[in-house]
Amino acid sequence: MLKKSILAAAALGLVCAASASAAPSSGYVPKRTVLQQTDVPGSNMTVFLVETDLEPNTVAARHTHPGVEISYVLAGEADFIIEGKGTMHVKAGGSFRLESGVKHSVKVGPTLTKILAVYTIPKGADMATPAPE
Repeated sequence: MLKKSILAAAALGLVCAASASAAPSSGYVPKRTVLQQTDVPGSNMTVFLVETDLEPNTVAARHTHPGVEISYVLAGEADFIIEGKGTMHVKAGGSFRLESGVKHSVKVGPTLTKILAVYTIPKGADMATPAPE
């Protein structure tokens, strides 16, 4: 009986450890590569063309952008968890728009997800700002 209890406890410990290591990290920040940028003449705005690589099975930390984001999904799929609006599923070939200041996080699917994004933000502003819960 004691031997069975020890084996059961060990098996449960392994399952819990595996679950914890497989759980997505909520502090993950995706890799963003600026492909082009230009200032909008006669304004205080800059437009960025950015490729974002989101690693499989991660959760990009909750954040905001100081301007509009218009994006096209090049590869993979993900769920955008948007405050006040719920979840928006995106996949390769789809596009989406996020308004300025919208708090969101991204739960990435099982493969690398690549997004081509256009950000229009105030000159000198950070492209993204953390928005902890």
